[in-house]
Order: sequence, then C-alpha cells, then structure tokens
Amino acid sequence: MPALEFPEFLKRHQLQLLAVSTDDIVPGAVIDKERRGYASQGHLSEILTAEPASYWDTEMNEANLVYGTIERSLSLGGKASLSEMGVTVQGGLSRARSATFSITGVYARTFMDPPGHPTMLSLVPKLHALKKEDRARWRLVNGKWIVLETFYAKEATVSFTTSGDVNLKANVENAGGVSVSGDGQITWKGKRAFAIAGNDKVPFAFRGWKV
Repeated sequence: MPALEFPEFLKRHQLQLLAVSTDDIVPGAVIDKERRGYASQGHLSEILTAEPASYWDTEMNEANLVYGTIERSLSLGGKASLSEMGVTVQGGLSRARSATFSITGVYARTFMDPPGHPTMLSLVPKLHALKKEDRARWRLVNGKWIVLETFYAKEATVSFTTSGDVNLKANVENAGGVSVSGDGQITWKGKRAFAIAGNDKVPFAFRGWKV
C-alpha cells in the first residue's frame, strides 16, 4: 500500500496542523492562531468552572484514521537542528538536505465518552451563554479555537537525505543527540535514520472548532 502524503491526510480528516506545538495543547484547550501556528491560551476548565474536574477527563487510543504509513517530508535548508512532531534533534544536521517522517502509529487523545464528559454539542451552548452571562469570560473564547481531539505520531521512522556519505548518527550524537516528548524512545537504524516510539505528549495536529 503506497504511503499517504501528510497534506492529504490532514485534509481528508479535517485536522489542523500544529506547526509549533506544546504538551499543554490537549482536548479542552483554548488556542489562538499566530504567525507561526497555534498557541495555547488556557483551558476550558478555567472558564467553565462549574464543571467538576472529572468532566474534563481524557483517554488515549490508536486513531482509527488510516491504514499503512503517512509520510511528511521537510526541507532542512541548511539548518543544523530540527524540532517537529514531538521530536527534537539538537544539531548535527548541516549536511542533511531533507527529513522524512514515516508515521505508522497515529494516536488520538479525546474526552472520555459521554454522558458526564464534553462533546461539541454540549460545549457550544455553554460557551455562547457566556455572551450574556459573563462578558469577560466570553472574550477569552470568542474567536478562539476549541480543541476536541489531539493527534500524536507515537510510532514513526525519521530518515534523512544527505549530500555525500555522511554519518549523521555520529554528527547528531556529538551535537547533543535526539530527544522525544514524554517517555518516548529512539533507536538508530543505520547512519541516517532512527525510529521513535512512545511519542505521545506533544501533538502534531488537532481537531476542533472556532468559536
């Protein structure tokens, strides 16, 4: 089965790319679009304070979105470092022309199933009621995006194209190595590729709606 290109994957499943992401972007997050992407503005639990803490409970499961591999290619353009999709390469990439993420395990964090937990249908009237009941809180969400689901490249291989026969593994390790969000692990697969697993803290995309 041919790999699904990343832009087509996002379009097919109506996902918003998080070009710059952090681990506080989770279901219930309020985020705003900025020049380089989306930034967290807080969480609905700080706005809809009448709801108990358990109302916002989430769970992580394999996303039933695609079978096979999703590929995302990035031009490095002479950059020595890389920070994408929860993976940070501290340095050593100056002779790499491009990086390709071959994602085989996409996981999603969602709210627990209702009743007793949020859905878009239950949140919309609660938020729009703020327009009359609490203008200060309404301003915190008006025009912002509300996150319902976040998506993670939990399992992937990252490979590099280089100019010449370069030992990128040695160069990267000498420059500080590779880190993966949360408790993620990496395993080098030769000189110019590594596999990641357990990358489930920093999402690469989300699904939600704009208030």
